[in-house]
Amino acid sequence: MAVGGAPVIAMIPARLASVRFPRKALAAETGTPLVAHVARAAARAETPDRVVVATDSAEIIAAVEPLGVAAVLTRRDHPNGASRIAEACETLAVPDDAIVVNVQGDEPEIEPEAIDAVARALAASDAPSATLASPFAPDEDPADPNLVKVVLDLAGDALLFSRAPIPYVRESQGRAAPLRHVGLYAYRRSFLREYAAMAPTPLEETEGLEQLRILEHGRRIAVTVRPSASAGIDTPEQYARFVARWRARSGG
Repeated sequence: MAVGGAPVIAMIPARLASVRFPRKALAAETGTPLVAHVARAAARAETPDRVVVATDSAEIIAAVEPLGVAAVLTRRDHPNGASRIAEACETLAVPDDAIVVNVQGDEPEIEPEAIDAVARALAASDAPSATLASPFAPDEDPADPNLVKVVLDLAGDALLFSRAPIPYVRESQGRAAPLRHVGLYAYRRSFLREYAAMAPTPLEETEGLEQLRILEHGRRIAVTVRPSASAGIDTPEQYARFVARWRARSGG
């Protein structure tokens, strides 16, 4: 479904190698590969006209295409997901006016509404990219470096992302509540080409956060804020907990 007159494509970058969880994308204790769970969640969103897996592995393509999931093969040397989907957009001849939503390949429980939210946030903004932030849940610790934080300017654009607890509350109460960054992005197709050509930046490399490259090069990231419980799967233990939740939902 076009948003603001622009077609929308949900792109899922997926690579076979994973340091903490080898072959994570193809883990299939549920009977379905992990990356296919992500694609099915993305397909439930209202805004995407199509959903495509962008991968470095012919094995991943062979696993998902029989399940009705479209996939395209990319190079193996991409430094991040945005670079990989930029190549996939070239291969698929995605038009420059399209909105491309980068859905992380290890988030099988991503809310379809979150995908719609970032697509619509980008369409409503003149920024080249958009992302999602969520209030912290009671059981989430803002001091946890694995939970990325974001602070916003008065227009609702990102000022800074960090693994450190930002903002620092100097007094007992602050006006700016901490927000957890959810790793879901929407890009204008024309900007993806620009992003792929940007040089890595000091803050990006220091924090290990690819989105900082955009800010350090002086470009904007619009942020939409909504509750989100979605989280990526980085370890076999996290995958086992996902499988348990999936079995409970599906009745075994």
